[in-house]
Amino acid sequence: MKEKLVSFLVCPDCKHSLNLATADWDGQEIVRGELRCTSCSAMFPIVRGIPRFVSTDAYVKNFSFQWNTHRTTQVDSLAGHAESGNTFRTKTGLNDAELNGKLVLDVGVGTGRFMEVANNLGAEVIGIDLSYAVDAAYVNMGRRAGVHVVQADVFRLPFRSETFDVIYSIGVLHHTPSTGKAFACLPHLLKRTGIVAIWVYVEAGEYSRRLDRVRTLTVHIPRFPLYTICWIIVPLLQTMARMPGLGQLALHVPVSNQGRGLVWDVLDTFDAYSPRYQWKHTEAEVVDWFKDANLEDIRVLNFPVSVRGRKPHT
Repeated sequence: MKEKLVSFLVCPDCKHSLNLATADWDGQEIVRGELRCTSCSAMFPIVRGIPRFVSTDAYVKNFSFQWNTHRTTQVDSLAGHAESGNTFRTKTGLNDAELNGKLVLDVGVGTGRFMEVANNLGAEVIGIDLSYAVDAAYVNMGRRAGVHVVQADVFRLPFRSETFDVIYSIGVLHHTPSTGKAFACLPHLLKRTGIVAIWVYVEAGEYSRRLDRVRTLTVHIPRFPLYTICWIIVPLLQTMARMPGLGQLALHVPVSNQGRGLVWDVLDTFDAYSPRYQWKHTEAEVVDWFKDANLEDIRVLNFPVSVRGRKPHT
């Protein structure tokens, strides 16, 4: 954690500023210490370079497991591809001018794949996540200039209103108990004329119904056994899908087959079958959230369901 981060943080409960109570340094990074609220005296630990505003990863233990297991799989600079950069632009519509020199919040930072993209475009990025994926993100990105990693709950964020120029969340809000309520926690954090962009899962007809039928079973399987099963069924069902007479049978258990390699497909399949919450939404529903937040310049992007909007000037 960089000392500068303290200036952006507040107590998630009373919203007063925090002081650095104790600190152990490693170069420019605070690797251990405590933050103290100047009003209510609440204490928040800094562990492995990350300020922690939660004591548990609650309902997202699957993401703690998967992102520390696949710390580098989807990070462009570490895996030697440009998938995250392409995904970021497609699902947020954000361009260089909207990010360069701006303070940006990444909601659901995961391994830091998208914060790398935003930071490369000149943004100072604070990434939050409820899961222990923050540990993977810190190893990957935490010592970069202009990058900060925080473990926090989207429903209890340690930031003041009107802090950020840009907020984005790609594929995360639908994994909370309520996607709409999670989104509603974000617009007040924007500065005037600030931009918020999100991508959430779309209701995909029969594919979604088949996936959800299987999920009624898989969400009850412990993480490591389910992950092991994914390594078995993904290549098996991909092979069956290409065989006459077996292709239709394979469709009843959807697995990822994106042409990015078996490791990526296993990761995506585990990602689909392990989360406790996995809501799906229509474009009209998401646009209504933006309207309810009094955002303007609301745009639906080409990749469903990707929506962005801007906070009014007044």
